[in-house]
Amino acid sequence: MGIAEVFDPTLTPTRVRARDEETNWLDSLPASSANYPAGPCRRIDGIRGVVALRRDQIAAAEDLVSRRYAWRGYSLAWDARALAAPIITLLAQNGDDVLGTLSVRPGGDGGLLAEDAYGDEIERLRSQGRRVGELIRLAIEEGTDWRPALDALVQSAYVVTRFMHALTDVVIEVNPRHVRFYQRVFGFVTATAERFCSRVGAPSVLMLLDLDQFGRRLQSIKL
Repeated sequence: MGIAEVFDPTLTPTRVRARDEETNWLDSLPASSANYPAGPCRRIDGIRGVVALRRDQIAAAEDLVSRRYAWRGYSLAWDARALAAPIITLLAQNGDDVLGTLSVRPGGDGGLLAEDAYGDEIERLRSQGRRVGELIRLAIEEGTDWRPALDALVQSAYVVTRFMHALTDVVIEVNPRHVRFYQRVFGFVTATAERFCSRVGAPSVLMLLDLDQFGRRLQSIKL
């Protein structure tokens, strides 16, 4: 669901201890992907995007999602199913502080969670030759400057979806009141009218992002 789900003034950033030998996963991608431009990763106001690989990192992401979704009254009954399929959990970190998390579900045999409510629309995209994944489990820690944290997460998700999984598009289910935000800030387009998302017990709108267009947009702006 969308960005406004994630604020609570009583909370402080979750701490995750970083290992000295751990390198930023984005720094290593140019060596492993000829398609990704060489050079250092993009850091935004000291915030970096990392893949949650260690148990404590994944636990920190789970804790943040659980707290922020619960604060908004959303159900998390769908979590077990989401984690059973291929999923890549991303973190926005500033030092040891976890400021946000976003997960990528690239599809494949497990399909997409969004197909529960939007199966026809997603299948129509696939019939056009599109390779579609989804963004799920977005949460930003209360008290965080949300824009650089969200930028780091979305840019990291772009690398994962476009260059690691060769996707052409990603979808995200958002609360209807956040549609304009995703349109304005990232260039998502509305793919369907409002429906009810049974997984979280709230209304949702399916939004679609063309990754090729988003990549050109990233190159045209100064980060």
